[in-house]
Amino acid sequence: MTSEKDDEARHSITQLAAAIYVELVGRGFLRMENAATIKPEPAVLAKLAFELAATFQATAKTSLAALGPQNVGYNVQLGDLAGWDK
Repeated sequence: MTSEKDDEARHSITQLAAAIYVELVGRGFLRMENAATIKPEPAVLAKLAFELAATFQATAKTSLAALGPQNVGYNVQLGDLAGWDK
């Protein structure tokens, strides 16, 4: 079974890919003398949209992880915590 977090991540990537696909399709049309022709194949655009969405999510996750708390060299020993029981 998949966890709820995995389902949410998959849904998020699908929504992002759909938004990217719509933008790519909108930009994929070329107007020439009142006739619209599409340059790329829709399946290629869909595949590209999912690849871009997955890359965006991975990069965003890495960027957010870098913003989190960082260990700046503290070395906490068990004896240090024992002094708090007083």
